[in-house]
This record gives sequence, structure tokens and C-alpha cells, in this order.
Amino acid sequence: MEALKCPYDGHCEININNRHICSHCRLVKCLNSGMQVEMIQPSFAKRNKPNRKQKSIKDSKQITSTALRRLNEPEQFPTLNLLRSDQSTLTVDQWNLLSNISHCYDAYSGLSIGERFMLEQNNLPFKIRFKQGPIVNFVGMILDKCQSLYTNNQDFLSLSADDRSILLHNLFKHTGSLCANFIGYKIHLFDCPAYFNTLEIITHPDVLPAAKRIAKRLNFDIIIMKLFLAILSFSTTRYTVYLKTSPDNLSNIKQILCIQDIYIEMAWRYLVYRYNFEQAVICFSDLIRGYFAVDEAVVKTQEVQWLTDTISSVVTQTEQTLTLN
Repeated sequence: MEALKCPYDGHCEININNRHICSHCRLVKCLNSGMQVEMIQPSFAKRNKPNRKQKSIKDSKQITSTALRRLNEPEQFPTLNLLRSDQSTLTVDQWNLLSNISHCYDAYSGLSIGERFMLEQNNLPFKIRFKQGPIVNFVGMILDKCQSLYTNNQDFLSLSADDRSILLHNLFKHTGSLCANFIGYKIHLFDCPAYFNTLEIITHPDVLPAAKRIAKRLNFDIIIMKLFLAILSFSTTRYTVYLKTSPDNLSNIKQILCIQDIYIEMAWRYLVYRYNFEQAVICFSDLIRGYFAVDEAVVKTQEVQWLTDTISSVVTQTEQTLTLN
């Protein structure tokens, strides 16, 4: 215990998905759960080494079986083979970065807001559930929680003030929309027809198909969603799609692209670690499709005044917080 140190003062949240992030907090949790110190196994190097002869026979059988298996496998594209062989876990730096990103956005507070909202609505008479006022307030509270995606991210804080402002104004509507839809999915808000009826009234009829497509792509754990939100926060897709307004020029696009590369590689490695290869590909594909659906919803709601005003207000508050920091 004395040799292990926690970089976050012993406040790491350890679960099955991130147990490699901090050895100190993992050991503390194990001990608190009843693990006996005398039952701790020695390190791999100290264990009894297998007999060399037995190891040689085993390796020979393994090589033979591997060769036969390769002969029976159908030929595949080289790119797929490269991706399939990349089963390595994240590096220590990537685990640390993943932990930092995970702590940027407190999804659980958003979930608690959503659960409280659902409880309040379900306690109302059926005919007055999910009306315009409560839904507008709920969306506003969820968007307000999204500020921490930017104010707590050290990579975002390392950018110039102008670049932060450009990314914030260009992308907050996307990250906010994704946050709101993810919370809505987790609290089963999309299972309520009355919600969609009101959504159509307060936004735009064409928003409903996009909202339903988003809902189909959100079956992720919270860590993956936080990673996707972090990637989206540095997205430069505005420069690759047609818009009526000309884009503002980022002063250090190279730095932003570098952050994108780091985040995307980390996301892929985490998906491969979290799932098998096929499931990782499906999940990554769903993330991309989810973004397109979010972008469609954002375009459809450009003229929705209450939503535009809410987003502008939150963006202004976020900029003020960033300036103070």
C-alpha cells in the first residue's frame, strides 16, 4: 500500500471498466470489500516457472494449431487484419487521460436530474404529463450541466481564447443535444409518446425522425459516451460540411487536430478493450451514425427560438467561466 500512490488523492471511482486506472484505489476497494492481505498472490515473476520441457511441448502444439487454423481461415483484407491484431490495452498515459476526461462531465448529476423529472411527471395525471414548460426547463438544466465538458477539460483550456470561443459556439449545440438525448435515453423518456408529441410542438416536425434515430444509437456505457462527447468538443466538421455562413478560422488547427487524433485513438483502444473486435466496430459505427443524426437535429432546430436562446445563454456563461479560469 505504501508503494502505491493515487494521483487523484484516493478519489478514483473504480469499476470493472476502469480498474486499471489506479492500482492504489483498486487495492483499497478490494480490501474494503473483504479481501484478505495474506491471500494476495505474488507477482508473475515470482511464481513458479513451468518446466522448460513442458513449455516447449506446449509452444510446439500451439504453433502447429495456429498454423492449421490460419490455413482454414478465409482470406481477409490487410486493413481488417491489422485492426483485428490491435488488441492491446491502453497505455498508462491513455488510462490517465481517460480518467481525466471521465471526471470532466458528471453524467450522474444529469441522470439524477432526469430521474427526478420522470418521477415528477409520472406522479401527475396522465393528461398533463410532459407538457411544454417542464420539458423546456428539463432541457435547460441538462444543457447547463454540459458546461463542465469545456471548463474541466485541460486540453480545451490549453487552447487560445479565440479558438475556445470558436469551438464553443460551433459545437455546443451538438454536444448539448447529444447529452440531452443520452440522458433522455437512460431515463426511458423516449418510451413516452406524450414526450414526442410535445417535442414536435415546441421544436419542428422534422426533428422527430432525427430524435428517434439518435435514440437507436445510444446504447453505450457512460465512459464511451463521455469519450464521444470529448471528441465532439474538438470536432472541426463545420469545415467539411456546407453551411450558409463562412467558418471562422482557428488560429492553431494543428493543435486541435492533434488532440482529435489522441482522443480517437484512445476511444478505439478502449472499445477494443471493452468489447471484442466486431462489437467495437459496431459501437464506433453507431457513434458516427449518432453524430449524423445529432447534426440533422441541430439543423432542424436552428429556427427554434427558445432552444437557440437557451444555448446562447449557456455558451455565454461558459465563456465567462473560462475567462475567469
